[in-house]
Amino acid sequence: MGHEAMLHALGPCGLSCEKCFAFAGGDIRRLSVELKAKLGNFGPFAKRFETLLGDPVYARYPHFAELLEHFASGNCQGCRNEDCKLFSGCGVRLCHQQKGVDFCFQCDDFPCSKTGFDDNLQKRWTELNRRIQEVGIEKYYEEAKDRPRYP
Repeated sequence: MGHEAMLHALGPCGLSCEKCFAFAGGDIRRLSVELKAKLGNFGPFAKRFETLLGDPVYARYPHFAELLEHFASGNCQGCRNEDCKLFSGCGVRLCHQQKGVDFCFQCDDFPCSKTGFDDNLQKRWTELNRRIQEVGIEKYYEEAKDRPRYP
């Protein structure tokens, strides 16, 4: 994969846009659309299975279907193409544009408190950027491409 494609796949924060549930071109959206199609009109059958099988898990199907619909409707084009659709308070995209860097670690102010992240995400952001700095974008992408976004 070329450098530009890797940049498209990874946000300037180091998180994988490809792995995000909101990403239009990601596996979570694609697989959710596929599962939705495979399930078809399962709702009425879930009610029947709850009764026929005596298993209350099927009573929760409407909540599952709602979440599946949400995952199947991901339409984000990635953090380098538009504002983050998940973290409205994210300061990384604007800052990376202003500073003209591909990743936060390339900024003289890294690490900083301009991200808008909570403590957990701030820690992960720092770790990811230090890893990209340590091994380079190509190796980091190879490490990240098969790793879940939500470890």
